[in-house]
Amino acid sequence: MGRKMTGTNRRKKHALFIANKIHSSLVFNMAKLEGNPFTYPEIKTLLDGVTVGGHKLSDQEQVLRISNGWKKLIQLIKNEEFKLNKETAINLNVCIAEGEALAVGDFRDGNVLIGGTSYIPPKAEKLYALFQELIDRTNLKKSPDNAYEFFLQSAANQFFWDGNKRTGQLMMNGLLLESGHLPVSIPARSQLQYNQAMTRFYNTGDMEEMKDFLNTCAQEIAAPFIDEELER
Repeated sequence: MGRKMTGTNRRKKHALFIANKIHSSLVFNMAKLEGNPFTYPEIKTLLDGVTVGGHKLSDQEQVLRISNGWKKLIQLIKNEEFKLNKETAINLNVCIAEGEALAVGDFRDGNVLIGGTSYIPPKAEKLYALFQELIDRTNLKKSPDNAYEFFLQSAANQFFWDGNKRTGQLMMNGLLLESGHLPVSIPARSQLQYNQAMTRFYNTGDMEEMKDFLNTCAQEIAAPFIDEELER
């Protein structure tokens, strides 16, 4: 006799199903935040295995790396191999930033700046301690709010040479999906609002506006599936 599925496992299975179902949208939204010029129909075509002309190879490769990052994350969760640790973050960063970053495979070993803000990320020698502190805080309570904080602090601390927001988004969604929550994706049409709110977060360190924004994004994704979930 098969093992009875718990409520958490059922929600997790449903969340993973939805993540797969909206994969193209997740890739499109993340790519748009990076300034990628591919349209949604072009991304859908590319992910279906058909090459799209009229774009730089680097833009195409970025889309495919983002797609592979989402696939890798979902597979880790399906296999119960997603861990909130440095190794998982590094592996996801390699997946989405190789070919773009100065170096991949570990935290950055030099200092960086964030354009458009007076905020200066921590020096490289502080990153390991800051990352462990972030893990410890997140582990105190696995909640959407803490998942949002993980993304925001990943962006602020700039653990890697490149792909920090993408890596942070994937780690955030790993925490959400593992707990049975639907994935969170920032709509391309909200890019200006997102950029403005992130700049205010960098300058002030206040996460509340961005957490509210991410929660709104979560509700927007969940809305079409609410009736479906209630029927389960």
